[in-house]
Parts: sequence; C-alpha cells; structure tokens
Amino acid sequence: MKLLFLLICVSKVWTLPNLKSTDLKRSADVRIIGGSVARRGQFPFAAAIYTFTQDGNYFCGGTLLNEQWVLTAGQCVDGVHTFNIHLGATFLKEDDPYAVQVSADTYVLHPEYDPQTLANDVGLIWLRLPVEFSDYLKPVDFLPFDELGISSSAMTLGWGQISDEEEGTVNDLQWVYVTSMSNAECKITYGNQILDNMVCVDGNYNEGTCKGDSGGPLVQLISRGHYVVAGVSSFVSWNGCESTDPSGFTRIYPYNDWIKNITGKAKQIKSISNNNWHESVKIIGGTTAFAGQFPFAVAIETTTKDGKYFCGGTLISDQWIITAAQCADGALLFSIQIGATSLSIPDENRLVLSTSEYVLHPEYDPATFKNDLALIELRIPIEFSNYILPVHSLPDTELEAGVRVVAVGWGQTSDEDGGLSDKLQFVTVTSLTNEECRLVYGNQITDKMVCVEGNYNQGSCNGDTGGPLVRVISLGNALLIGVASFVSGNGCESTDPSGYTRVAPYVDWITNVTSYNTTRF
Repeated sequence: MKLLFLLICVSKVWTLPNLKSTDLKRSADVRIIGGSVARRGQFPFAAAIYTFTQDGNYFCGGTLLNEQWVLTAGQCVDGVHTFNIHLGATFLKEDDPYAVQVSADTYVLHPEYDPQTLANDVGLIWLRLPVEFSDYLKPVDFLPFDELGISSSAMTLGWGQISDEEEGTVNDLQWVYVTSMSNAECKITYGNQILDNMVCVDGNYNEGTCKGDSGGPLVQLISRGHYVVAGVSSFVSWNGCESTDPSGFTRIYPYNDWIKNITGKAKQIKSISNNNWHESVKIIGGTTAFAGQFPFAVAIETTTKDGKYFCGGTLISDQWIITAAQCADGALLFSIQIGATSLSIPDENRLVLSTSEYVLHPEYDPATFKNDLALIELRIPIEFSNYILPVHSLPDTELEAGVRVVAVGWGQTSDEDGGLSDKLQFVTVTSLTNEECRLVYGNQITDKMVCVEGNYNQGSCNGDTGGPLVRVISLGNALLIGVASFVSGNGCESTDPSGYTRVAPYVDWITNVTSYNTTRF
C-alpha cells in the first residue's frame, strides 16, 4: 500500500513546519505534472492562496465561488492567521494587469475535517469585501448535481511544482486533462485510506497534481468558458508526483449543502457525464468525405478576446451560415472555409472569407445550452458551384426517434489526438428519444435538443460543435436536422450519446433573420 502525501506547497524561500510522524504528511510544494500553460481568462475562477501560520507560510490553490467566498482544502485553512489571495491571475511572478490581490483572515473549516486521514478536506475562505468581476475574474459556474462518474474526463489546474526535481511554484498557471477512476481502483494503490468522499484521477502516464496544487479545483468543462467544480485537490503519492500513482481529490457533491448554507452558492449541474465543449471537436468512427459530398459544410475559426476556437457550420444561403451559439458568443472575427474537404491541402474549389457579423439567439443560455444557435452573416453574397451549395432545406417537422441521420465535421477523431482532422469526416447515427437521452444526462436535456448514437461509440467530438446533423436526400442535397452542441464529459469515445440542437423549432427565427426562402427548391 502506498502512503498519501498532502499537497500543500511551500515556495523556496518559505519554511515547512515540523510534522508529526504519520501516513499523511504535507509536501513542500505541489504543481501540475504534464500540464499546459493556461491562457489569460481560461480559468477566471482560479485562486492563488498564500497562507501564513505560526509554523510557516504555505501556498495553495482555490476556486472562487462567488464575490466573497473561495473554496479550498481544509489543510489549506487549518490554523491559518492570514491569507493573501491572487484572483484573476494567470502569472504569479510578474505583473499581471488583470490580477486582484486581497487579504483575508476569516475561514470556515469543515467541522469533521481530520488532518490525519484527510477526511472532509474542505475549507472556505471569506473575503472582507466583495470582489468585482471581469472577463478575467469570475466565479466557477456550478456545483455538481451528482457524483463524478467513473472514467469521466476532467481538468485540474494550479501553480504547483511541475517536476519532483524543481521545487517551488511556477509562474504560469498550468492545467491538464485527467480521468476519474473508481474508489476500488484507487484502493489498489492507497488501500483503505481512500474514503467514499474522495476521488482519484490519473492522466496519460504521470499527469496530475503535485506539491502546491492542494486546494485547487478539479473541473469539468460544460461549454466554452463555463465549468462545474467536481473536486478539491487533496493528496498525491509518497512515490513522487511524477510516479504513475493517481492524484487524490475531495469530492464536492457530498458537501453541496454545507457549501450552500455558508456561501449561498446554489447553482448546480450534472457532472457525471456533463456536456463538454473543447477547442476542437471531431467525428468519432467516421469516414472521409469526398469532394462535393457535403457542399454546405463550413469550417469556422472563431477569434475572441480569450483565444481562437474551431467550429463547424452549415451554409443555408448565399450570405448566411448557421452554427452553435457557443461558436459565436463573444466573437470578434470569423475566418471561414467553404468548398474544400481538406483544411490544409491546396484546393481550387476552396473559398476563404472573413466576417464579424452574427446574430445570437436571444434566449441562448451558455450554462444549459438552451437555444444553442447562431447565424453568421457574410459580408457579400457568395457564388455557388458544385462544391459550394446551401443545404437543401430546413425541417418542417420534428425529428422522430430511430431515424438514421448523418453527422459531419472536422473535429477530433479520438480522445488521445487533441487536434482537428484535416479531412472532413461523416458518420451515420440514429436519433434517440429525449427520455432515453435523459438516462445519461438527466433533466439537462430539453425538448429542443436531440441526442444521437452510432454503432458502439460513433458520434461527434471536440471541434464538431456547430456542425450539421442532416438527413441525406441525394448526393449533395440534405435536410438540416440539428446543430452539434455537446458531448459527454466521459470522453468522445465513450458510448454516451452526442447532443444537438433541433433546428425545426427555430425555423421561424431563422427565416425572420435571414429571409430564408423555405420554398426555393
């Protein structure tokens, strides 16, 4: 059995307290292993916490819950006299114009926290004055609606060590994808030290948390820039952060009521298979399309103040494209390719253009994916060809269950390969009833959504967001049924269904905005 190792971080100039001999010890510093540098505003809820105790000074991570409360680990608040907290920061050791520093001396430690076993390793820090939110400083969106499922994809982040050799915090906020495991699996490594209110995660090889990441968040991405916090970083293995032993977190779901009673944080969302938006979505289990097979397919690179994202879309006329609202919300510029099946190979049929004009559905809700539709207006009408044609028609009736339809896109083709597919992919899938889909996603599924599944794990993935779900009428002609909206937090290669926004309920809105002619064919 391996021993648990607490993740409290101490910078090089700080000291460690004398520790009692126990299976659980504080480590000198914790970092994200195998991570990537976060961009500004990617995790606006991330908190960097410097703690001052009578025994020494320590570094921890945390999660901003609302304008006056920060969630962290119990070990990060126990016995603390003063906190110095950086909010809205991406960089610690250089001037960050978007960072806000606040001091605090009030905290609430979970009443059943046990520093020897790390049971109930949760704490809350109260800020003296409410903080003002910005694009770089925002609270996390949701507490979890239920337990984090086994094999769920999640992200962990922090400023802790990035190797066992290099002690101390890092300047740049780091993040990494990890996958949750069952407690039974985790007990193979740590034995009965693993309690029901803990959850372990591992990455590819040795990715995970390290010294200094204690108290930092384990989150799931539900749409661009919107997250549910599923865990708080608690411990790593005594074998070192770069070992392949899993990292340990305190589950948040069992503490929802305690957190809400103290902080007032109340918004919840399902986390076990939560809707996940990534910078790139691909078709899983698909086939490469040939030139002109889907002449209405559009590749969209969206530029926002936070970064660039790839989405799909559907040409519906000579001047309008339909896509997901999450692909247009906050966009400054769209770079668009139409007419080519490859994103990089030279193609005389390719039309490249840009625009900044779009219409977001007025009732779009990024937290729930309701009304996840947007329309992009091209600056001038385009000329059609055999390789550039609008989709044949929009639906006048709802898609029924058990219908075979086709999903199209350039998104990822596996969970391991994070990049786009260079060539347009398509796959045949079957529509489900909303009742069937709710068995996986719960009441997040509304009447204006539709889920589909393929043979085993076929469906959409990161980068396919905004792309079309169609019923093929004939070569090059199709009826647009849906717009890709979400996939499961368990990964694109899981057998969970893919989610789309139904187009039929929005035909009147589309027609009013674009003057779309439903009788043109």
